[in-house]
Amino acid sequence: MAVVDALATVALTVVIPPFLIVLVTVLVLASLGKSLGLRQKYVQFLLKVFEDGNRILVKKFGRQRLSKNYGKASGDEQEEEEEEDQVSREVICRDKLVLRPTLDKDNNEGLDTHEFELGDCLDYIRTGMEAIVDDEVTKRFSAEELTSWNFLTRTNCQYEFISVRLTIFWVVGFILRYFLLLPLRIIILLIGTMHMVTSTLLIGLFPDGAVKRKLCRFIFITSFRIISRAFSGVITYHNKHNMPRSDGICVANHTTPVDCVVLACDNGYSYVGQRHGGFLGIFQRALSRASAHIWFERSESKDRFAVARRLREHVEDPEKLPILIFPEGTCINNTSVMQFKKGTFEVGGIIYPVAIKYDPRFGDAFWNSSKESMLSYIYMMMTSWAIVCDVWYLPPMTRREGESSIDFANRVKAEIARQGGLVDLVWDGGLKRSAPKIEWKQQYQQEFSRRLKVQNVNAEKKEEKIE
Repeated sequence: MAVVDALATVALTVVIPPFLIVLVTVLVLASLGKSLGLRQKYVQFLLKVFEDGNRILVKKFGRQRLSKNYGKASGDEQEEEEEEDQVSREVICRDKLVLRPTLDKDNNEGLDTHEFELGDCLDYIRTGMEAIVDDEVTKRFSAEELTSWNFLTRTNCQYEFISVRLTIFWVVGFILRYFLLLPLRIIILLIGTMHMVTSTLLIGLFPDGAVKRKLCRFIFITSFRIISRAFSGVITYHNKHNMPRSDGICVANHTTPVDCVVLACDNGYSYVGQRHGGFLGIFQRALSRASAHIWFERSESKDRFAVARRLREHVEDPEKLPILIFPEGTCINNTSVMQFKKGTFEVGGIIYPVAIKYDPRFGDAFWNSSKESMLSYIYMMMTSWAIVCDVWYLPPMTRREGESSIDFANRVKAEIARQGGLVDLVWDGGLKRSAPKIEWKQQYQQEFSRRLKVQNVNAEKKEEKIE
C-alpha cells in the first residue's frame, strides 16, 4: 500500500500538473486560432529524424528511393529515376487501346481489313494484361505507397529490427505516440466533441437571424480547431482571398472525413453528405441543430432529386453559410481526383474549387470506409505522428455558355488536380463499392464483335474477287 500511495503522490505532483497545463494551453490557443509554433517545429524535427533513419536504410540496402511528390532527386539519382520511368513506359504503353469503343459506330475507317487470324487476339490479351498489371482504379482505394519509412509499423517491411539505432528510434517514437500523445489527443477530441454538442444545442434555441448565424460560424470554427489539435493538425492555407462565400458552392477533392475539419478551421460551412450512424452521426446531428445541412441516403435514388432541390434553395439564400460538397462521393487515397458527380454542377451559381493535399510522411489520412470503421480510423489517425496538409483556394468558376454540366465538372476537377499535384482520372469512385456497370462491359463486347465482323466481311469480298 505504501508503494501505491507513493506512486499516486508522484503522479499527482509530478505528472498530472504539467499534463493539465499543456492541455489547457492547447485548448485556449485552439479556440482563439493562435499557435506557439510548436507543432511546426515538431514536424521539422520529425523530418530530420526520418532523414536520419532512411540514411541508415540506404546503407543497409545499398540504394535510395526518393519520392517525386515530396523531394526532388539530383544528379545521378534523378537520372536513375528517369531511366526507371522510361523502362516502365516501354513495358506498359497505353497510347493505343485496341478495345476502346469508337464514338461513331457506323464509321469503320481505321480498322484492320485483313483476313482474321488467331494472332489478332494477342492485342486484346495484351491490353487485358496491362490493365491487370497497372490498374489505375483499384489502387486508388488503398493506402498510398511511401518511398521512405516514417517509423510507423504500417508497412510490409519490419524496418525497426534492421539496426540497433533504428530500433531505439522506433521504441522512443512508440512511447511518444502511444503513452504521451494518444492520451492527450483522446482528451482533446472528447472536449472538442462535447464543446460542439453542447454549443450547437444552445444555439439551436436561438431564433433564425444575424445573431444566430454569427454565433453558429464562431462555434463551428472554434470546435473544429479544437478537434484538429486531436490529430496534431498542421494546416497551411493558400490564396485566402479566394475563400468560398455564401453565393455559391465549395467543391473539394475527398480523401478523408478530416477534410471537413481541415476546411472548417478556416471558415464556416453547411455540409452535404451521406447520413451516418455511430460517431459520425453524433457530429451530423449536432451540426443540424445549429444550421441547415443536407444529409441523404446513398441507396435511395429519390433522395437525389430532393438534394438537388435543397441545394438550389440553399444557394439562392445569401444569409446561409457557404455549402461544402465533395463531388467524388467517396474517399480517394490522396494521389488522384476521380469523376465528379454532375448533379452539383447543374444547380447553378458560383463554384469555389478547393484543392487539399496531405503529406503522407507523417500519417496516412486516407479512410478506406469499406474496410475500416470510423472508430478504428480515428484510432489510426491519433496514433500517427501528425496530420499535415496544404489547402489551396482556387479562383471561383462559373459555367460557360453552352457548356454541359459534365464538361463543367471535368474542368473544375482538372483545376483541382493541377493545383494539388494529383492525377486527373475519368473513372467513377463508385467502383470502390460496386462492380462496373453491365452496359460498360457490353460496349466493349460490341466493339470487339464489330471489329471481327468488319474483318470477316473484307475477307469474304477478297474471296469473291478471286473467284
